[in-house]
Amino acid sequence: MSIDAVGRVAGEQSLNEQSTVNLDEFMRIFITQLNYQDPLDPVDNREFLTQLAEFSNLEIAKSSQTNISDLLNVNAVSQSLGLLGKTVEVSGSGGAIIGSVTSIRFVEGSPLLSLTTSTNEVITDLSPAEIRIIRE
Repeated sequence: MSIDAVGRVAGEQSLNEQSTVNLDEFMRIFITQLNYQDPLDPVDNREFLTQLAEFSNLEIAKSSQTNISDLLNVNAVSQSLGLLGKTVEVSGSGGAIIGSVTSIRFVEGSPLLSLTTSTNEVITDLSPAEIRIIRE
């Protein structure tokens, strides 16, 4: 799992996308299980409570992950805005490139920076993860 310079997780599915069963679906599955259980060998109450507790923990973890993801997004925006006007050094194909951050645009919530070098060359769509040094 990679994390870029402003704390955004890149290339990973969120827990919300990974979890496909919600509470209503869980209850429907459980009620179906109860309807079709063998009357001579009913479902153990402890097993049901264990399943319910595990599902409850999953719901709490999913909610926490969503909140953390939202905080990371706010942090990424804040840190990116703080780079405006700063002179930074980024790694380029031909070595280090030094320039001033002149604009920021957001694509799917991820910040992309534009840099203007001392020769007035504009380099666009730089990820904050590409910044090696921030100068004043």
